[in-house]
Amino acid sequence: MMISDYGVSEHVDPLMKELEAYDLFRHVVELEAYGMTMVPPEKMRSAPGFVERLRGAILRTCEKRNAVEIGDWRTAAPAPMQTLKNSWLLLGEDEVFAEAAVNPVQLALVRWLCGQSAVLAGHTWIIKAKGGGGLSLHNDAHGIPPGGGHIAHMCNASWLCTDYEGADDGPTVFVPGSHRYGRATLPHEADLATTPLKTFPLVGKAGSLAIWHGSTWHGSTPRLNEGLRVTLVQTFMRMHMRPIHIWGEGDVAPELFEKYSALEGVLGKHLYPYGQSNDRSRIAPFMRTGTDPFA
Repeated sequence: MMISDYGVSEHVDPLMKELEAYDLFRHVVELEAYGMTMVPPEKMRSAPGFVERLRGAILRTCEKRNAVEIGDWRTAAPAPMQTLKNSWLLLGEDEVFAEAAVNPVQLALVRWLCGQSAVLAGHTWIIKAKGGGGLSLHNDAHGIPPGGGHIAHMCNASWLCTDYEGADDGPTVFVPGSHRYGRATLPHEADLATTPLKTFPLVGKAGSLAIWHGSTWHGSTPRLNEGLRVTLVQTFMRMHMRPIHIWGEGDVAPELFEKYSALEGVLGKHLYPYGQSNDRSRIAPFMRTGTDPFA
């Protein structure tokens, strides 16, 4: 008999039953121990042809939004900046993005990390061609200062739309157990070429789901192989991560900003909602809080 059969824990009991039904207990242990796990396609219960439809929708949307011709993803070689732009807010482009968001196996792991009330805060694509550069080690929990607690305030659930076969694919790499450090990387830790930390690569077949704790340190290596690495990145957050008010244009009279010089800073130039913005100046203040609670 499982403890969940007693029916005394309103939110945990149904989640435990889902984890058993979907054979996810090993993946929960990996999330707790390493800060990430990869669920293979055969466990994801996706509809036939799902990953092909998802990959196609990403590439078509990129072509349409960025006026670029990609063609066959196996041999395509677009310039990096042609595929990095205008990659957010995809639900209106194709129904498959909603299908990706509500996959029940995925949601069981998301809710293990972020609770039953977790919400899809945003999603974007990564399309990485040969020559595409790497990323230094970082976490995704922007705005959470050191000592922010053992819980995951957010998590990353990424659908692999092409095979990640090894280092030459330019995969994401992870620092095992780094979610327990409870902070962002420091400068001497971030550069993959010089970091003293051990990392392991994300390897998996198209149709797999990679999911990790928002505080897990990760980066990526340059891509050396021909063709494209295509991924749908989904960010799920706890409810408290969502702002109460977004102080938009017209919400505050201009004369108040003139009278109270501190008001603009108090209302905040918030990182979220991100939209399609490429204004990276909003990111740095959030990331600073990851290592300094007074930032």
